[in-house]
Amino acid sequence: MSTDAASAPAVELRDVRKNFGRTEIIRGVNLSIPRGRTACHHRPNGAGKTTLFNLISGRFPITSGSITVNGQSTADLAPQEINRLGLSRSFQITSIFPRMTVFENIRCGLLWSQGYRYSFWRLLGNQKELNLAADQLLERLKLADRRNLQAGLLSYASSARWKSASPLPAAPRPSCSTNRQRA
Repeated sequence: MSTDAASAPAVELRDVRKNFGRTEIIRGVNLSIPRGRTACHHRPNGAGKTTLFNLISGRFPITSGSITVNGQSTADLAPQEINRLGLSRSFQITSIFPRMTVFENIRCGLLWSQGYRYSFWRLLGNQKELNLAADQLLERLKLADRRNLQAGLLSYASSARWKSASPLPAAPRPSCSTNRQRA
């Protein structure tokens, strides 16, 4: 990472606007989130919070303005490309594979961000770096003791902790979360 990128905010929006047809939904948002900081965006229903998250994560294109992640412009990038810059998001409703173990679920979440692509012939159990990263994330989430438990058997509190941290497997740096659960 260059010196300029290292000193850049984790996420920065400059005069971001979004129109749907002739209706302006987002009107000139300016925001700068420094590295290592957590930010909350509290607004009433219908104020455009989800639309703003969709713009930041690349789900919707902006009408005008600019968005950068770790000093790099997200203009014309697909969500998966923005993810690779270090930004991830979660949704209010998250899904797990209930019959797979907690470890296997976490490992699945890591696959794309670690550069793995679908391959019928690649055995994931042999991917040492991937498995190590999954174990490290289980430690961060304080779920290591539940590593081999079927994910569908997690307690509500453990499940909520995991779901609230669901952006982490993809990018342990800046994250956008619209998940309201807290553990």
